Amino acid sequence: MFDATHYEVRQKFGIRTWYNVYEGDAPDPILTAKKKKLKLKEDFRFTTPDGEEAFRVKADSVLDIAAAYDIVDSRSGTRVGSVKREISSMFKHEYTLLDADGTPVAVLREDNHLMAALRRLVTTLIPFSYDIVTPDGEKVGDVGEQFSLRDKYTIDLFDDTVDPRLVVVGTVVVDAIEGN
Repeated sequence: MFDATHYEVRQKFGIRTWYNVYEGDAPDPILTAKKKKLKLKEDFRFTTPDGEEAFRVKADSVLDIAAAYDIVDSRSGTRVGSVKREISSMFKHEYTLLDADGTPVAVLREDNHLMAALRRLVTTLIPFSYDIVTPDGEKVGDVGEQFSLRDKYTIDLFDDTVDPRLVVVGTVVVDAIEGN
Protein backbone atom coordinates (compact mmCIF):
# COMPACT_ATOMS: atom_id res chain seq x y z
CA MET A 1 0.00 0.00 0.00
CA PHE A 2 1.23 3.50 -0.97
CA ASP A 3 3.87 2.23 -3.39
CA ALA A 4 2.45 3.97 -6.48
CA THR A 5 2.72 7.47 -7.93
CA HIS A 6 -0.92 7.61 -9.09
CA TYR A 7 -3.98 7.51 -6.82
CA GLU A 8 -7.67 8.18 -7.23
CA VAL A 9 -10.12 9.38 -4.59
CA ARG A 10 -13.85 8.93 -5.18
CA GLN A 11 -16.59 10.28 -2.95
CA LYS A 12 -19.47 7.87 -2.37
CA PHE A 13 -23.18 8.61 -2.06
CA GLY A 14 -24.67 8.41 1.40
CA ILE A 15 -25.82 10.29 4.47
CA ARG A 16 -22.24 10.50 5.73
CA THR A 17 -19.26 11.78 3.84
CA TRP A 18 -17.56 8.62 2.47
CA TYR A 19 -14.54 8.19 0.19
CA ASN A 20 -12.80 5.31 -1.54
CA VAL A 21 -9.07 5.55 -2.27
CA TYR A 22 -7.56 3.59 -5.19
CA GLU A 23 -3.87 2.99 -5.88
CA GLY A 24 -2.55 2.89 -9.44
CA ASP A 25 -5.00 1.17 -11.78
CA ALA A 26 -6.27 -1.29 -9.16
CA PRO A 27 -10.02 -1.96 -9.47
CA ASP A 28 -10.55 -2.26 -5.71
CA PRO A 29 -9.99 0.47 -3.12
CA ILE A 30 -7.05 0.31 -0.72
CA LEU A 31 -8.84 2.52 1.83
CA THR A 32 -12.32 3.71 2.70
CA ALA A 33 -12.73 6.91 4.64
CA LYS A 34 -15.64 8.31 6.54
CA LYS A 35 -16.11 11.61 8.28
CA LYS A 36 -18.16 11.66 11.44
CA LYS A 37 -20.97 14.21 11.30
CA LEU A 38 -21.97 16.70 13.99
CA LYS A 39 -18.65 16.61 15.82
CA LEU A 40 -17.21 19.75 17.40
CA LYS A 41 -13.81 18.70 16.09
CA GLU A 42 -13.43 17.03 12.69
CA ASP A 43 -12.88 13.27 12.95
CA PHE A 44 -12.03 10.95 10.04
CA ARG A 45 -11.34 7.23 10.02
CA PHE A 46 -9.64 5.39 7.16
CA THR A 47 -10.08 1.62 7.01
CA THR A 48 -8.66 -1.14 4.83
CA PRO A 49 -11.00 -3.33 2.74
CA ASP A 50 -11.08 -5.89 5.57
CA GLY A 51 -12.33 -3.23 8.02
CA GLU A 52 -9.09 -2.62 9.94
CA GLU A 53 -8.52 1.02 10.88
CA ALA A 54 -5.43 2.25 9.02
CA PHE A 55 -5.43 6.01 9.72
CA ARG A 56 -7.30 8.47 11.88
CA VAL A 57 -7.43 12.20 11.44
CA LYS A 58 -8.47 14.68 14.12
CA ALA A 59 -8.58 18.44 14.14
CA ASP A 60 -6.48 20.04 16.85
CA SER A 61 -9.06 22.78 17.46
CA VAL A 62 -12.76 23.48 17.12
CA LEU A 63 -12.24 26.51 14.85
CA ASP A 64 -11.98 25.19 11.30
CA ILE A 65 -10.09 28.19 9.90
CA ALA A 66 -7.08 27.74 12.14
CA ALA A 67 -7.18 23.97 12.59
CA ALA A 68 -4.40 21.54 11.83
CA TYR A 69 -5.53 18.00 11.03
CA ASP A 70 -3.22 15.40 12.55
CA ILE A 71 -2.83 12.17 10.58
CA VAL A 72 -1.93 9.12 12.67
CA ASP A 73 -1.09 5.60 11.49
CA SER A 74 -3.62 3.61 13.55
CA ARG A 75 -1.61 0.38 13.44
CA SER A 76 1.62 1.78 14.87
CA GLY A 77 0.23 4.84 16.64
CA THR A 78 2.86 7.03 14.96
CA ARG A 79 2.09 10.42 13.53
CA VAL A 80 2.37 10.59 9.73
CA GLY A 81 2.05 14.37 9.64
CA SER A 82 -0.64 17.00 9.48
CA VAL A 83 -2.54 19.25 7.12
CA LYS A 84 -2.92 22.91 8.07
CA ARG A 85 -5.09 25.43 6.32
CA GLU A 86 -3.38 28.72 5.64
CA ILE A 87 -5.37 31.67 6.97
CA SER A 88 -4.77 33.59 3.75
CA SER A 89 -6.44 30.84 1.71
CA MET A 90 -10.07 31.99 1.84
CA PHE A 91 -10.09 32.98 -1.83
CA LYS A 92 -7.52 30.46 -3.06
CA HIS A 93 -7.24 27.23 -1.09
CA GLU A 94 -3.78 26.58 0.31
CA TYR A 95 -2.89 23.84 2.78
CA THR A 96 0.53 23.15 4.25
CA LEU A 97 1.54 19.50 4.58
CA LEU A 98 3.74 18.99 7.63
CA ASP A 99 5.80 15.88 8.36
CA ALA A 100 5.68 13.94 11.64
CA ASP A 101 7.98 16.52 13.29
CA GLY A 102 5.83 19.48 12.20
CA THR A 103 8.22 20.62 9.47
CA PRO A 104 6.55 21.89 6.26
CA VAL A 105 7.31 19.49 3.40
CA ALA A 106 4.84 20.73 0.78
CA VAL A 107 1.90 22.98 0.07
CA LEU A 108 -1.32 21.85 -1.59
CA ARG A 109 -2.18 25.02 -3.54
CA GLU A 110 -5.22 25.70 -5.70
CA ASP A 111 -4.29 26.21 -9.36
CA ASN A 112 -4.84 29.94 -9.94
CA HIS A 113 -6.63 33.02 -8.60
CA LEU A 114 -9.06 33.47 -11.52
CA MET A 115 -10.32 29.87 -11.40
CA ALA A 116 -10.53 30.05 -7.60
CA ALA A 117 -12.65 33.21 -7.79
CA LEU A 118 -14.93 31.68 -10.41
CA ARG A 119 -15.42 28.57 -8.24
CA ARG A 120 -16.38 30.68 -5.23
CA LEU A 121 -18.43 33.40 -6.92
CA VAL A 122 -19.98 31.81 -10.02
CA THR A 123 -20.25 28.04 -9.74
CA THR A 124 -18.79 25.10 -7.86
CA LEU A 125 -19.19 22.99 -11.01
CA ILE A 126 -15.70 24.07 -12.12
CA PRO A 127 -13.45 21.18 -11.00
CA PHE A 128 -10.82 21.96 -8.37
CA SER A 129 -7.15 21.58 -9.23
CA TYR A 130 -4.16 21.75 -6.88
CA ASP A 131 -0.40 21.82 -7.29
CA ILE A 132 1.79 20.04 -4.73
CA VAL A 133 4.79 22.31 -4.20
CA THR A 134 7.77 21.95 -1.82
CA PRO A 135 8.86 24.88 0.38
CA ASP A 136 11.63 25.68 -2.12
CA GLY A 137 9.08 25.99 -4.96
CA GLU A 138 9.56 22.64 -6.72
CA LYS A 139 6.34 21.12 -8.08
CA VAL A 140 6.31 17.47 -6.94
CA GLY A 141 2.77 16.49 -7.93
CA ASP A 142 -0.75 17.57 -8.66
CA VAL A 143 -4.30 16.85 -7.69
CA GLY A 144 -7.03 17.21 -10.28
CA GLU A 145 -10.78 16.90 -9.80
CA GLN A 146 -12.72 15.25 -12.59
CA PHE A 147 -16.18 16.49 -13.44
CA SER A 148 -18.70 13.99 -12.05
CA LEU A 149 -21.80 13.79 -9.89
CA ARG A 150 -19.67 13.19 -6.77
CA ASP A 151 -16.11 14.37 -6.13
CA LYS A 152 -13.45 12.36 -7.93
CA TYR A 153 -9.77 13.32 -7.73
CA THR A 154 -6.64 11.99 -9.35
CA ILE A 155 -3.38 12.44 -7.46
CA ASP A 156 -0.10 12.20 -9.33
CA LEU A 157 3.24 12.32 -7.51
CA PHE A 158 6.33 13.00 -9.61
CA ASP A 159 8.84 11.60 -7.11
CA ASP A 160 9.12 10.43 -3.50
CA THR A 161 9.83 13.86 -1.98
CA VAL A 162 6.59 13.83 0.02
CA ASP A 163 5.11 10.83 1.86
CA PRO A 164 2.22 9.62 -0.34
CA ARG A 165 0.16 8.78 2.78
CA LEU A 166 0.29 12.45 3.77
CA VAL A 167 -0.73 13.64 0.29
CA VAL A 168 -3.54 11.11 -0.25
CA VAL A 169 -5.08 11.31 3.23
CA GLY A 170 -4.54 15.09 3.18
CA THR A 171 -6.43 15.41 -0.11
CA VAL A 172 -9.44 13.59 1.36
CA VAL A 173 -9.34 15.86 4.41
CA VAL A 174 -9.19 19.00 2.26
CA ASP A 175 -12.14 17.88 0.14
CA ALA A 176 -14.24 16.94 3.17
CA ILE A 177 -13.67 20.16 5.11
CA GLU A 178 -14.05 22.40 2.07
CA GLY A 179 -17.20 20.59 0.97
CA ASN A 180 -16.04 20.94 -2.64
